[in-house]
Amino acid sequence: MIEEQKHLDEIQQLRQGEQAVANLFGQYREQLQRMVRFRMDQRLLGRIDCDDVLQDAYLEVARRVDKFIENPQVPFFIWIRQVTTQVLIDLHRSHLGAKMRSANLEISLNRHAGGHSNSHSLAALLVGNLTSPSQAAVREERIVQLRQALDKMDAIDREVLVLRHLEDMSNNEVAAELGLDKSAASKRYIRALSRLKDVLAAFQEE
Repeated sequence: MIEEQKHLDEIQQLRQGEQAVANLFGQYREQLQRMVRFRMDQRLLGRIDCDDVLQDAYLEVARRVDKFIENPQVPFFIWIRQVTTQVLIDLHRSHLGAKMRSANLEISLNRHAGGHSNSHSLAALLVGNLTSPSQAAVREERIVQLRQALDKMDAIDREVLVLRHLEDMSNNEVAAELGLDKSAASKRYIRALSRLKDVLAAFQEE
């Protein structure tokens, strides 16, 4: 109910014009930055700045916002995230050209699967402070083990974890992004998290 009211309030704000669009986009900027950093191909680091990606995304949002207001099928954040994802895909194609593995790019950026780099980032986050800096080698070994466990998961279950933990999205936002009903998104999250907890518990027993 709260999220539904938030959705309606944001649509009303968007009707107020360009400054309102800029303000709302700014509220989600940190989350969008996180998404871009996690999903950008390593070969583009240093060549494309995250802020440049978001600038291009904002211009595209501003250009298309009137159509979104006419038929807002998803929350504003989900929509601008999708726009930003498409901008990032286009930048990959533009900069990498023939070097780009298009199939892998679609898998890593699309909302239906989490890429290998995301598995590594998520593993590092979940391992967290289980080991001290002096135990760096042990920590890296555990990250590798956890990443392997993530890679064996159903792609959508893995993506649910990525969206929840790396992009800090709510269950309702994950459901909207993946085209799932809320209960299905929640069940997938609980199932995937349970599997990871078993792996983490095994680490602590070592």
